[in-house]
Amino acid sequence: MSAIPSPLEEAVLELAEWAHAVGEGRATVPASTDSALDRVLANLLAVTVGAAASAAQRELVAAWRPEPGAATLFGTGLRVPVETAAWMNGVAAVAMERDEGHKESKGHPAAQSFPAVLALAESLGSSGPRTRRALLVAYEVGARLGRATDFAPDVHTHGTFGVAGAAAGCAVLLGLDASGIRTAIDAGCALPVSTSWAPVLAGSAVRDQWIGAGNTAGIAAARFAAVRPHERVSGLEPALGGRLGTVDAETLVRGLDEGEWLIESGYLKRYSACAYTHGPADAALHARSLLASSGRSLDDVQAVELVVTGKAAELTATTWTTRHGAYFSVPFAVASALVHGDVDHSRSDPDHAAALLPIASVVDVRAASDADGPLFAASGRPARLTLRLHDAPPITVDVGHPLGDSTLTPFTPSAVDGLLDAALVEVERFDRHDVLAVVEALRLERPAGAALAALA
Repeated sequence: MSAIPSPLEEAVLELAEWAHAVGEGRATVPASTDSALDRVLANLLAVTVGAAASAAQRELVAAWRPEPGAATLFGTGLRVPVETAAWMNGVAAVAMERDEGHKESKGHPAAQSFPAVLALAESLGSSGPRTRRALLVAYEVGARLGRATDFAPDVHTHGTFGVAGAAAGCAVLLGLDASGIRTAIDAGCALPVSTSWAPVLAGSAVRDQWIGAGNTAGIAAARFAAVRPHERVSGLEPALGGRLGTVDAETLVRGLDEGEWLIESGYLKRYSACAYTHGPADAALHARSLLASSGRSLDDVQAVELVVTGKAAELTATTWTTRHGAYFSVPFAVASALVHGDVDHSRSDPDHAAALLPIASVVDVRAASDADGPLFAASGRPARLTLRLHDAPPITVDVGHPLGDSTLTPFTPSAVDGLLDAALVEVERFDRHDVLAVVEALRLERPAGAALAALA
């Protein structure tokens, strides 16, 4: 007698049946969803190629000494084994801290799953349209799992919920049925990296490796399911990955019947810094303009006070010795915005920190309380910045939510193009038009690899 499935097992099966319908082209994909996939995929490819041009990424690739293979290592001129491409492209996707994210999912669904799907699609000779459907499945499954998970307090979500998304997308490419996709998702839920915020707050780039590990694990989960399509893994019992966080079954499948696509509600980043720093950076840019219009300069600033919510209140480092130390510092993002008028990737170079430290050192960050008013009762990522000046009234700027949220504060199409340009600014061989051409080419009924190889 078979065991009665738990609510979570039933939810995973429902999600797998939906994923199978999408993967086989039996589900209607709205035009708005299709456009969102274009936007997210273009962002993923641009930031990956952009990071590949950096000295740090070139050194990492050299250390791996990759053998020849069937998948493109973007921006390097190399074709490498599938697993190497999934890992290394995943690392590059997040190395500049400019990759697309999803607030409700608490992380980055595309970076956690697309490198796996793209690498496997090349090796299998999958068509462009089938690859696009697999990417949609990967994003939606991963994003839904992230949204449904109440993560343990110290868990960093890189390489966690996205493993199941990568597994589902790869299972679609392998032609698995709903039962096989269910097992792939289940196995993916049993394979995440056991992550912590400690290395992140220490400024370590090892957290980028979690994305690579998660993508590679997603491929492994799909291959496992191809051999054992009916196996019960219990990857969500008692929690995602055993300890990362508990998952709510109802939330996992919420909106499936109503045609909800989470890929439409993500955010894009105009700063090379953690998303939790973007509200403060937006406020700093506005304050910079107000300061200039008042006839004052940064020399008049005595202190910078930030009121924030959530994890932003913990990102308080006023000095940094690595790029990642800067990425996860509200004082860095605010100082860069005030001093330079941007938070570009070049600003996080520790060799350039001297120009920012005088302002960063006077930035005080605190968590909002009830006394700070209704701004901080909203569900976004609000921030209040106050410049305390010598012999002048303070300048205060409130930001309800950072720019770039597809639903709340979307960028214009021209601004989105500008983000692609910014991601590729250090790349000599490719530009925005090359990236967009690859995205468009994946609509054609020909092998996806023919398009993807153009960004080698």
